[in-house]
Amino acid sequence: MDRLSDDIKGPVIQLLLALADDKFILGHRNADWTGLAPILEEDIAFSSLAQDEIAHACTLYQMTAGLLGIRPDALAYGRKSEEYRCAQIVELTDEFDWATTICRNFCCDHFNSLRLQRMAQSAYTPLAQLAGRLVAEEQLHVDHVDQWVKRLGRGTDESHGRMQEALSRLSASAPMLLEPTEGQELLETRDIYPKGSVSLFDQWSQDLGRVAREAGLTLQLSRAPANAVGGRRGRHSDSFESLLDELTEVYRIEPEAAW
Repeated sequence: MDRLSDDIKGPVIQLLLALADDKFILGHRNADWTGLAPILEEDIAFSSLAQDEIAHACTLYQMTAGLLGIRPDALAYGRKSEEYRCAQIVELTDEFDWATTICRNFCCDHFNSLRLQRMAQSAYTPLAQLAGRLVAEEQLHVDHVDQWVKRLGRGTDESHGRMQEALSRLSASAPMLLEPTEGQELLETRDIYPKGSVSLFDQWSQDLGRVAREAGLTLQLSRAPANAVGGRRGRHSDSFESLLDELTEVYRIEPEAAW
């Protein structure tokens, strides 16, 4: 399938924005660590991974902008805060706590990998092709963060304690990554966002749980209530407005600028 029917186009746009916005905001949060990571090697690696996230967001915005007939920059920088579809966990400041950053990426990278794998099987050919290109790069993110989780979880008493505290704290908000986008059920029915043999939550929690056990950490995840409303429907954290103001400052001054 190369073209979308009118009833499918809106839900596809919402699905694309959820992934693009997650990556866009997470990439910027991770970029804050440039020059500040614990070791020089990680400073370089983490900056590269942050750049990856923003590059992935760019390609997703380009596809979405093509469906809407607007410029990609207008999607990345020109929307109101309630029009963004990122989950709240990517928005929250980590207060430059390395354990919080690693645990947040741990939850997000595994989820991004799983949903890209689903998208790579999409009946909508352009989406399947794009997701297929991103899956391999996302796996590098997963491998990287898993190594850090194990390294810190099995490290010193201090590193273990800080990781356990961060993981326990973020486990309350992390399941909202799986908050359905508007029209997602229709996309699943039409195989635009196909379901697997195992539910996305079960696969995600199993993958995270396996790595956490290997790291000597305890992780308890529960499904978010079916009626919970979060970032996928435009309800964001208190810190999101100021973050967005910072990210969109240049665009608001000169929205037609070409880079």
